[in-house]
Amino acid sequence: MDVTSLKQVQPLTKTNILVVDDRPDGLLAMEAVLACEQYNLFKASSGHDAMRYALFNDFAVILLDVQMPELDGFQTASLLRENYRSKDTPIIFVTAINKELRHINQGYESGAVDYIFKPFDPFILKSKVNIFVDLFEKNQQIKQQAVQLRHLEQQEKERQISELRQENERSYAHLADSVPHKIVKVQSSGAVQYFNQRWLDYTGFKTDINWDLLIHPRDRRKFLALWLRLRYRNVKNGEVEIRLRSAQDNIYRWHLVKLVPDMKNEEVVSWIVSCTDIDNLKRAEESFKALSQELSRSNKELEEYAYVASHDLKEPLHVVSSFVYLLEKRFQPKLDDYEKQYLKFIKEGVNQAQRLIKDLLEYSRIGKEKSVEEVDISSVLTETFNNIKTIIDESGADIKCGSMPKITANYLEMVQLFQNLIVNAIKYRSNKPLEIQIYANRQDDGWGFSVRDNGIGIDPQFKERIFDMFQRLHAKTEYSGTGIGLAICKKIVEKYGGKIWIDSKLGEGATFFFFLKSSPVSHESVEKTVLLNHIR
Repeated sequence: MDVTSLKQVQPLTKTNILVVDDRPDGLLAMEAVLACEQYNLFKASSGHDAMRYALFNDFAVILLDVQMPELDGFQTASLLRENYRSKDTPIIFVTAINKELRHINQGYESGAVDYIFKPFDPFILKSKVNIFVDLFEKNQQIKQQAVQLRHLEQQEKERQISELRQENERSYAHLADSVPHKIVKVQSSGAVQYFNQRWLDYTGFKTDINWDLLIHPRDRRKFLALWLRLRYRNVKNGEVEIRLRSAQDNIYRWHLVKLVPDMKNEEVVSWIVSCTDIDNLKRAEESFKALSQELSRSNKELEEYAYVASHDLKEPLHVVSSFVYLLEKRFQPKLDDYEKQYLKFIKEGVNQAQRLIKDLLEYSRIGKEKSVEEVDISSVLTETFNNIKTIIDESGADIKCGSMPKITANYLEMVQLFQNLIVNAIKYRSNKPLEIQIYANRQDDGWGFSVRDNGIGIDPQFKERIFDMFQRLHAKTEYSGTGIGLAICKKIVEKYGGKIWIDSKLGEGATFFFFLKSSPVSHESVEKTVLLNHIR
């Protein structure tokens, strides 16, 4: 701010002076001395008149007679000091009687700045009045300059605020143009206050926005519902997914539209609308949904086919097995070693096929059983150990279990899950005494389980492959099995929205981890989980 811009304050044309005396000759005498074009004399003949003048006028100095009826000079001075206009006005007492020191002191105590005795010297009276008038005029000039200074300061402040606002608007515009969103600021009246380049390029609207033309007809009710909720339900902000028309090709694209109010003094003055293009995402979601439905239908057909095929194959195999038994029983004495070997191969093939059919039936039945209940995993493990007691005893396995939880699941599926994992650990044991450890730990939204063994382990490169159908890492002559057991485990775990994986190194044993949610998930959730696992 440049203080040199302060205007030169012109002196007042006339300065007010108040003369108070109950005697007309006294008033006339002071008027004769002070009368000039510079002064504007106010003459009061009593203390009451003096107070009335002081209520509505500013005076450079007050000449006050001491000896007056009703209100004397001292009383009048005290009252003048209580008035906001005259509380700082210089008062000169003029008297011809009260010349004692005590009266002089009383005058000063009443607020007087000087004491003049009658008869007075006109030159001295005028000199003293001129001094106070000069001080008054200089004070008035200072006040006027202070007003001008405050005005200039206010102008400078407003200029700085204006520059800051313009800078903020430039920064905001630069920021708004740099983000990949269409942004528009609309006043409560509907007038457009600001828009970025992306908004203009896409919608073509600069001033009034034709929302009916911009929004897809099927989405207008959704947008209107959001607008009403924001306006009349005291909701601070909101968002909605709608289709907006492009001004370039008249094609509607999906956008996530967010509305945020701009508040001032707790009132909404405008709305900031941001539009994010999510058309590709929406189309991907639709494709994902269609793929999910197709996968669900395909899986269902495959499961039904596997169930029917497995069921229909059981009868022919049973027939083959029966006739092999009859042939062996009837012609056993007449068969040579080669023929006996052939019959043995046939029986082993039939048994392998029957086991495969049994596993396929079990795999296809997973998910068909909808009933769930609170299942104590400790009871599940007890039944599992009883089911496979023979092979546990034959392997000499030392099985240790930690504290087990209760979860919501299908009891038989939990038995099958743990049984397959324990049998897998027994099957692929090493020459060392077999040790199996089963533990559970609480997690945020479910339970994590681990089944650890000290067997032969696997190469980490096969950790995903072993959960696929019919996948075997060893020849049938080394380890028996159908290659479906771990696939069944995976399907059971995924039914409950969980995940199963393995941590292993060749020759260092293996640990199977799986996670089960606290409560069963919906059929749709399971399908999405399965689909995502297939995509990965």
